[in-house]
Amino acid sequence: MKKLLLITFLFICGVSSFAQSEYSVVRGNVVEKNINISIINTDFGLSSDNNGDFIMMLPRTDKKVGLLFSCIGYEDTLVNVIPNRDTIEINFKMREVYYMLDAVGVSADKIKHYSETGYVMFDFEIFDDKVFVLQRKGNTLKECRILVQDLWLDPIDTICIPKHIEPEKLFLNCLDCCQILGRDSIYQIVREDDRMNYIINYATEKKHYFNVMDKIIFMTHQYVYFKENMMDGYISNFYRINFESKQKETIIVCNDMESYRMIKEERQFHSKYKLPLGSPSDDDWEEFVKLAWYHTKDSHLDKINDTLYYFDHLNNKIITYDENMNPLHECDISYPVEEDFWRYKIYKDSGFGRFYTIFGTKLSEIDIKSGETRPLININGFMAEKIKIHKGNLYAVTKKRNSLNHFESYIERIQL
Repeated sequence: MKKLLLITFLFICGVSSFAQSEYSVVRGNVVEKNINISIINTDFGLSSDNNGDFIMMLPRTDKKVGLLFSCIGYEDTLVNVIPNRDTIEINFKMREVYYMLDAVGVSADKIKHYSETGYVMFDFEIFDDKVFVLQRKGNTLKECRILVQDLWLDPIDTICIPKHIEPEKLFLNCLDCCQILGRDSIYQIVREDDRMNYIINYATEKKHYFNVMDKIIFMTHQYVYFKENMMDGYISNFYRINFESKQKETIIVCNDMESYRMIKEERQFHSKYKLPLGSPSDDDWEEFVKLAWYHTKDSHLDKINDTLYYFDHLNNKIITYDENMNPLHECDISYPVEEDFWRYKIYKDSGFGRFYTIFGTKLSEIDIKSGETRPLININGFMAEKIKIHKGNLYAVTKKRNSLNHFESYIERIQL
C-alpha cells in the first residue's frame, strides 16, 4: 500500500513515465474543489484541485476498486472502476446532501464517512446479494445504523435506524426477507422500486410475529413447512400445511427419548455423590445435563427447488424426498474418524444450494448424493460467532486488535 501512495504522489508531481505499463491512470472532474477521493479499504487518497480536477494511478487488475468521493455538505458517491487499461475517465458533478422520507416517516440518509470512529459491529445478514452490517455507536442502541456492502464488502449505502427501534439483531425469515428485531416490533428492510436505496418499513408486533412465523422453516408453491420441538427438544416434529386445503400433515418425527431418559440416571448419580457445599440443586443439575449433553441432535429439513433433504443425525443418514414425500435417494453420512466432536448444525449456501457442517474445528462440505464430507477450512476462530455461506464464500465475524490495542469485530470473507 505504501508503494501505491508513492506512485500516486510521483504522478501528481509529474513523473508520469514511472512504471506506466503496470498502472492505470484515473483522471476526471467533479466540478467542486477539495473533494476527498479515497480508495475503499485503504488509508490512501487525494483531493480535487480548485477546478475540481483530480488524477491518480492504480495498479492494474481485473478486480473492482472502489473510489469514494466525499465532502461535508455533499452526498457521498461510490464509483467502482476496473483498472485494466491505460486511462479511465470519471466526470460528474457532486450533489448536495438531501434527505429522503418513506411512507411511515422512517428517515434514511447517507453517512458522511463510511469509516467513522465509534461505531461497533454487532450483527450482520446477507440479503439480495448484499451484506447488511448492523452497527451501534458506542455501547448504546439509541444510535444505530446498517452499513450496506456488496459481496466483496465494499460499502454501497447506509441506512439510519430511528432511535425508537433499538435493534437487537438481523435475521432472515422463511421468505428470505431481511428483518430487524427491535425492542417491541419486527421491521423489514425493503428496497425502493427502481432504486438502489433501502428503507425500513412494515412494522409488526414482536409477540404476534413469532407466534406466527417462528416455527416456519420454508415455503414451496404448495406447502408451508414447520418444525416443532417437544419434550424439551428431544422430539422434533416436522409437519406441513397445504395452501389450498389448509390440512395439517405430519411428515417426519425425530425421537431422541433415549437420551432424555438417561438424564434421570445422571440426576440420581449426582444426588448420591454430590458435595454438600457449593453444589447445584437437583433441578439445576438436570437443566445443565439437558443443555450440555443430551439435547436432540438438531435434525434438519431443507429444500433445493422442489426436492426435500432430511438430515437424520440420529441414524447418520441423508434422505431425499419429492414433494409427495416419496423417497428418492438415501445415503449414510461419513464422519471423520479422527474427530470426536462435531456440531449437528447444517449450513446451506443460499446462493449455490450446497450443504456444510462443522467437524471439530473444520468446516466441511457434504455431498448430498454420496454422504461423503470434504474438509475445507479451519474455522476455530469463528466457532462462537455468526457464520453465513453465500455463493461459495464464507462470511463470519472475527475480532482484530486496532491501533489502541482494543478488540474490534469485523466481517471476514473467505472463498471456499
